[in-house]
Amino acid sequence: MFKSLFFTFIAISISLFSSCISRLSRPAISGTILDYQNKPIAGCKVGETITDANGKFYLKEIRYNKFFIPEIFIMEAPPLHFSEIIKKEGFLSYNIEGHNRFGGGQGKGAAANIDTIYLKRINEVLNAKDYIYTNWKFVSNKNLDTLYGTNTNFRLQNSVTNNREFVEKIQYGLIYKFNATKKPDTAWSAASYDLKTTYSVSLKTNGTFTGKKVREYQNPWKHRMEYDRTYRESYTIPSDSINTKGKFSFLKDQIVFDEAFNKTKSIYKIDSIDRDIIILIRKNIK
Repeated sequence: MFKSLFFTFIAISISLFSSCISRLSRPAISGTILDYQNKPIAGCKVGETITDANGKFYLKEIRYNKFFIPEIFIMEAPPLHFSEIIKKEGFLSYNIEGHNRFGGGQGKGAAANIDTIYLKRINEVLNAKDYIYTNWKFVSNKNLDTLYGTNTNFRLQNSVTNNREFVEKIQYGLIYKFNATKKPDTAWSAASYDLKTTYSVSLKTNGTFTGKKVREYQNPWKHRMEYDRTYRESYTIPSDSINTKGKFSFLKDQIVFDEAFNKTKSIYKIDSIDRDIIILIRKNIK
């Protein structure tokens, strides 16, 4: 009887230790590859597959097995990270990347549709007027001296058009520090706050624009004396915003906004532009 129970226990233990749990290495990925003229790019290599005549591709889900018992002791799903390169002769390369801290625990059938990816031809020269008429979101300083803009096509991982400096600008904004001129009340010490300015602008082909400028106050009154201890919460300054509507003109490499844009006539030179990014530098008006 004892031997029978012992061997049963051993068999169950071996079975448990040898049992495996399925983990996700890469979800199934689908999408479409187009050029800057919205034409499909056939025969484009995407990971281990190629695009069809319509520029579409599909990458199968990849999974791996882990022993059940060790995974139980870890107490959390593993991270997920994947990177697939897109290559086509005559075009700049592009990376599809994904990361999820606990994404490896997703069940079978995990999928990601990344919609459309636009590839730029090597040495392709863009005509600015083909791309400015869209919805742009700019980050800037308080005076709107330089505008770093992105549109709905923008992706942070786009190694074709993005550089590290530009990504840092649009991710974290151009934050400027301002000193407080007075205390709100006697419970406060002299302090400072940071200001982040964003400006969403839609340029229309009829020469009009609509926009919304938002100012967000970051980490206000860092050196407060009693507020946190008394109220058990951080003090915040509400964001303020203003809706704008006016006219603009486009002349070669310049965009000229009327007074509705920023209280005065503003002339910006297009420093650089791509399908999904634009940098405008304000010119001094003499």
